[in-house]
Amino acid sequence: MSETFEIADIEPSIETPLGKPQSVKPALLTDSLSYFASKIVPGLMGLISVPIFIRLIGLDEYGRFAVIVPFLMAVAGASSGWLAQGILRFHPVAADPHDRQAAFDRAVTAGTVASVLGTSLILAAVLSGLHYRFFTALVSLAFCLSLLVYTVALFRLQAKLRPMSVLRREILRSTAGFLIPVLIVIITGRKHFELIVLGQALAYTIALVPVFGWRSQSKERIPQVAKALPPVSSTGSTIHQLWRFGWAVGLWLLLSQALPVIDRWTIQRFTSFQSAGIYASLYEIAIRSFSFLAFPLTQAAHPRIMRAWNEGNFAESYRIIRYSIGSQFAIFGIVLGGVSLFAHRITKIILGFDDPAAARMLPVLLVGGFLWQLALLIHKPLEIAQRTGAMLAAMAVVVALNVIACFVLIPRFGYEAASYILVFSACAYIALTLVMTRFRALRRFSEAAEAC
Repeated sequence: MSETFEIADIEPSIETPLGKPQSVKPALLTDSLSYFASKIVPGLMGLISVPIFIRLIGLDEYGRFAVIVPFLMAVAGASSGWLAQGILRFHPVAADPHDRQAAFDRAVTAGTVASVLGTSLILAAVLSGLHYRFFTALVSLAFCLSLLVYTVALFRLQAKLRPMSVLRREILRSTAGFLIPVLIVIITGRKHFELIVLGQALAYTIALVPVFGWRSQSKERIPQVAKALPPVSSTGSTIHQLWRFGWAVGLWLLLSQALPVIDRWTIQRFTSFQSAGIYASLYEIAIRSFSFLAFPLTQAAHPRIMRAWNEGNFAESYRIIRYSIGSQFAIFGIVLGGVSLFAHRITKIILGFDDPAAARMLPVLLVGGFLWQLALLIHKPLEIAQRTGAMLAAMAVVVALNVIACFVLIPRFGYEAASYILVFSACAYIALTLVMTRFRALRRFSEAAEAC
């Protein structure tokens, strides 16, 4: 696997002993800043692309784009999620035996190939059953598969604590994901959402080319042996370990990414594609504006939480979780103040016209985005305890509540209700996970704390 998904760049190790809380915060901050840098260009491109795509293909076509892309991302998330999350949870360290590292590499390669083949067959059948045009089905399949492989590659780099590699990949992908669709639409003169999807599929593929090209020379320097990981040496056993942990995570990702599909589909069914386009554009801006600042912290914290747990430093895992939660609250307060103050101006820039309902909705969407980022940290005790089935059960309940709320409230109150449903869904998931974990993410534990 190291020949497949690694790139030829060496990053200096910034690992420090995880048992010392004072040494973790600077390292976590350093990684967070690197991941933040990896979000600057993608964040700017994402913010710019929404109003430009709307003006390029029109609000109706953008509404169609906004309905199908979350569906494709949900499928890609389900197909890659079991493997990507398994990589973060069980990635070998340098002190592990060579046969375990080699088996892990082969298992990830085999898992990626199996996911690509399975997704191709299932998605092709689904798109055919929905009677999509051949070109629409083809570019949708290309987008989904390229995103699947790119996600696995990026999570492998993240598990190795190589944020600078993530930075380079994300800059290339986001820049190409904006420029290529614009050029395709301008050159062809056709204002079809499929061309935007095609351009972004090409962007993911281009960002993967360097990843496939060279074998990495870098080595991880980890201070301790991963005590919690069993000495698995066969490829089959490793795949079984990854699948046993990750299958529920894959379905969790499918359900979580189905939430924007549900609300946008409900909006276009009971109102119009134009309303779906308005909601989707504001959703993208709100979610991107907060995740642009907060998600790098989650990216940096996740592998360190898992490594601390695997090395037996259970209390340190909880310290990292609590520190990350506090930091997200601080970031949220600043962002919400700015968005609330300039909501009317922001929505007018995005949509090209003034919409009081949209201005009211933008801060509410931001609150929903923050709560879902917070939920990713609140449910970490379930992840590290490998209780992924409990995570899936909680998300299934939330999706069921979301469907009911959308069908009851959106026809009655319009698309503005979808923003409040987003907040309600996040609150419901947080409440369920807090109960399931007995509020572990918020509690302090001694160094001798045991697993959940």
